[in-house]
Amino acid sequence: MRLYVGRAKKAIRRGTALLWSRTYWVSYSLADLKSRHGAIAGSLVLLLLIGVSVYWAPTVQGALEPYFAANERLSGLRLLLLTLGGALIGATAIAFSLVMFAMQVNVERMPHGLFRKLSSDRRLLGAFTCTFLLAIAVTVLSIIPGKSWPWLVIATMGAGWGALLILLLFLYAYRRAISLINPLQQLVILVDNARREMRNWDRRAHRVAPLLESRAETISKQTPLLDVEQYLPRLAFFQLNPHWTDGARQAILHAVSFARRFAEQGDHEVSAAALSVIVQINAAYVEVKRKTFFSIDPFFYNPLATDVFIDETLEHLRQNVRVGLSRGDEQLIEQTFKTLAQLVLVYLKIDYADKYASKTHAQLAAGYLSKAVRSVVPHDMPDVIMEGLRLMGKSAQSFLVHANVDDITTITDNIALVALAGAYKEDYRPITLTGVEQLAKLTFDLILVNSQDIRFAVGELKKSVATVAKLFLDVPETPLPSIHSSCLAPYYSGMGTQTLQAWLANLVNALVKAKENDEQAQTIIGNIEKWADRLFQAEKELLLLAIEKKSYFTLDMIHWIANITKILLAISNAPACDDRTRERLRKHALWLVSVLSWIPDDQETVVFVENFQVTETLFKAAMDAYQRNCIEVSDKICDLLLSWAFKAGKYQSRWAIFERAMYGLATLVVFMDDIEKCDKLKATISKRLEEEGAPTQEIRDRAARDIRRRSATLYRETHGVSHIENAMSQVDHEKLRSLLEDIANLLFPETRIEA
Repeated sequence: MRLYVGRAKKAIRRGTALLWSRTYWVSYSLADLKSRHGAIAGSLVLLLLIGVSVYWAPTVQGALEPYFAANERLSGLRLLLLTLGGALIGATAIAFSLVMFAMQVNVERMPHGLFRKLSSDRRLLGAFTCTFLLAIAVTVLSIIPGKSWPWLVIATMGAGWGALLILLLFLYAYRRAISLINPLQQLVILVDNARREMRNWDRRAHRVAPLLESRAETISKQTPLLDVEQYLPRLAFFQLNPHWTDGARQAILHAVSFARRFAEQGDHEVSAAALSVIVQINAAYVEVKRKTFFSIDPFFYNPLATDVFIDETLEHLRQNVRVGLSRGDEQLIEQTFKTLAQLVLVYLKIDYADKYASKTHAQLAAGYLSKAVRSVVPHDMPDVIMEGLRLMGKSAQSFLVHANVDDITTITDNIALVALAGAYKEDYRPITLTGVEQLAKLTFDLILVNSQDIRFAVGELKKSVATVAKLFLDVPETPLPSIHSSCLAPYYSGMGTQTLQAWLANLVNALVKAKENDEQAQTIIGNIEKWADRLFQAEKELLLLAIEKKSYFTLDMIHWIANITKILLAISNAPACDDRTRERLRKHALWLVSVLSWIPDDQETVVFVENFQVTETLFKAAMDAYQRNCIEVSDKICDLLLSWAFKAGKYQSRWAIFERAMYGLATLVVFMDDIEKCDKLKATISKRLEEEGAPTQEIRDRAARDIRRRSATLYRETHGVSHIENAMSQVDHEKLRSLLEDIANLLFPETRIEA
């Protein structure tokens, strides 16, 4: 019984929730219909009621005639209409005087042109005219000639409908006045007027195009145009009518005035709406001008490449940033940044005369954005600068979609320049983090670009990242957490899901599943190969600098090198990777992991670096390469591990580097199950022991003793974080013990296991 009651309660709650959900949906739908079609629906209802009253007019006439049979009653009706009409005329005059006065008082501080336009609003003046005429009409009804058809019904119904319509017009005028006073509505009127004017010019250009063909031919001879024959008359028309943008330019001036005035008052909602008007007007301008834009040619001067309208727009926004800085208004500055970023998107949609032309005006807007962000750096506004960096990153991503990938280099250079602010001021450390995050995102997005050569762009991007990292390493290190690791984490950290390594790992998982003939996968693999080309150069310098500074960022660099090596080898085995790209990827991976061989061999450095498990990292890299069937790469990494064993193992340390390296090498050889490599390993160890700088006899003795002790305990189950120890427990113990004994004998044959 309790089970059924529980189910019933659950069903009731579900039904109630469903009922409320449908109620909310109905109310939302009705509100949406009212906002979009409320005026039309109200007008139709009003017309319908008037039509019904006309239909019932004979019936009303028949009902009223007996009542007004007496002349004194008819005279009373005439007096009533006369009085009512006069009162309505007076009320109309008073009401509209008050409405117009209130509206003008509220908009008197607007720009003169906009004030004049709003104070002479046609709809408001039209409502006043209609109300006045209706009041006069009601008054005129007092002179009806008699009670015969249809005068009586006209007088009564006309007076009733006149009074009702006057009341509705009063309400409409009130709402219209309130709407005109509202600055947001004023901005809507502003942008609508600008759009309407530009559409008119668009129609004019289209209509007179046949008359301008001769002038178009002259322009074609003077300017090298491509594929724009049908737009040359339009260009000629715009040249003959340079004032065609005056209305739009005036609208932008008004919008800028709105933004600054209301931002000063603290009403940033209005200032944001005003700046969005600038974007909308520019979008309409680009749409109307069509294919009559021209880009800057590096070899030929083209006077048509300069667009006064766009230049003035960007200059207004530059001044807006200066105004915000002078007031300390962070929100106005951020809103201006967003406007510039939106203009970048608008200008990227410009269709130039030459399909190979660069996006000149979008680059110009991006340059204004970059300079604006840089101008804020001295003013102690880290949050504003961080938002500017994010917008710069989004703008660069837009260039990757709509333009040539090489166009992002200027933006990335500026991102790196701003990100360096954190190296000189402690409060600006989050700026460096944001800048590196944007560079990491752009690196990944650049890898995903389709059908473009990214070699130059990705090379410049790597230089920008390296510049930020190198200069930031001059900042004094802070332990737990490391300031270097924290601020450079988006690019170099292996922890977290919002890092370059995490994105690349997910991408590799998708690429290895792609089919052999997948063109998109082939393109992405090619882009990764271009990114990895000569990657080792900057990483080598960065690793050595981190070691020199004794920075905990060394850990990130070591693991970054190992993880990227693993990623490159994994991609080389993807079905969509061709033989040439596979060979180059493995070469890049080998060069990258070989960076670890450049670690200085002094004792202090060796002890510091081994804190971050270089031996374990090399072992994992060699094992991973072998498991991915990259035998040649695995052998090279084994050589690196052996070199590290002798370079670092000659010093006494708590890490027992020499012994652990021998464990790793022996485990790798046993895992590969190659007798030739086993003999080669013993021969190489014997040869290296005879070279100058080999470990001392004391270290050899200790290492041999530890190796024999460990070989005797291989059967014991171990649980630890050491990858070498875990691998030792998984290979053939007999073969591993035999090889370890041989290595121990090479080090010091007389050593015996102590009891």
